[in-house]
Amino acid sequence: MPVSIQDVADRANVSISTVSRVLNRRNIVNAKTRQRVESAIRELGYSPNVFARGLMLRRSHILSLMLPDLHGEFYSEIIRGANARARELGYQLMISSVISKDDDGSELMTALGSHGLVDGLAIMISEVDDRTRDSLEKIQIPLVVLDGDIDGVEHDSVVIDQRKGAVALLRHLVNDCQVTRVVFVGGLVTNIDTMERLSAYREVMAEAKLPVGPDHVFHLDYQYDTAYELGEARVDQWAKQRVGVFAANDEMAAGLIDAAIAAGYSLPEDLAVVGFDDTRIAAMTRPRLTTVSVPMSNMGATAIDLLVQRLDDPEREPAKVTLESSLVVRESCGVK
Repeated sequence: MPVSIQDVADRANVSISTVSRVLNRRNIVNAKTRQRVESAIRELGYSPNVFARGLMLRRSHILSLMLPDLHGEFYSEIIRGANARARELGYQLMISSVISKDDDGSELMTALGSHGLVDGLAIMISEVDDRTRDSLEKIQIPLVVLDGDIDGVEHDSVVIDQRKGAVALLRHLVNDCQVTRVVFVGGLVTNIDTMERLSAYREVMAEAKLPVGPDHVFHLDYQYDTAYELGEARVDQWAKQRVGVFAANDEMAAGLIDAAIAAGYSLPEDLAVVGFDDTRIAAMTRPRLTTVSVPMSNMGATAIDLLVQRLDDPEREPAKVTLESSLVVRESCGVK
């Protein structure tokens, strides 16, 4: 007959709930009691039944993390931080992507919230539309939104102060790197991060009295290949005018740098390029990339913290945690 959690509790002379806490949140049980329970588990060869335990506690001890995509180091760092913190707190992490063009993206979110599969949901949405908002309003489990807020939906949030880092980067580009004008290369017009970084760009251009015309702003898709193609079409013109290029992520910055080098230009002598995120790409480009450091792993970990806090205290007020971004100066715009 299989060993039950009651058998473990009897052997350790504790309650079933104490055994459960040792299994799921061992750090909240005092060391002496925890050792007694763990000894009983080893002696009896107890292996917890995940589904039975979830029914008993009305928790699955599974959290969900949904991101706009799973490609690239930005998202992998968020996943790494979230997964490490979830394991530390006794939870498993289920990871998936919600791509805005998917017809069934919102239905997937609703299913996760309404069928008891997970205890909480952390989600990053690159574009908020009415369908997404309506779906999230139906979520009946703890919800954390990464990198934004959704009006009309009750949730906790963890955001990055992108504006601070973007403004510092652009002022460095304008004031220290001796460029005559600055070009912005971002993602889709409707992308939340693009809008925030473009707003900072316009602010600093107005401050510096530099023009912002139709040929100064480009909307791509945050990918290397499309940035490389843009670079092939534009680097001749940019190099002649001593342009500085603000790419809204490091991957696009790398595509622009490689296109300039392939066309025979030297960086930063002929063209200044800066990025955003401070992924490993920033240290691998030649010249190394001046960029903005974003605490990606910390964002993932903080989202899990907020979910577990909400599970422990469902009635607390909604929390918003803001993480800082910071300028990282390297060689790609001519000032070390």
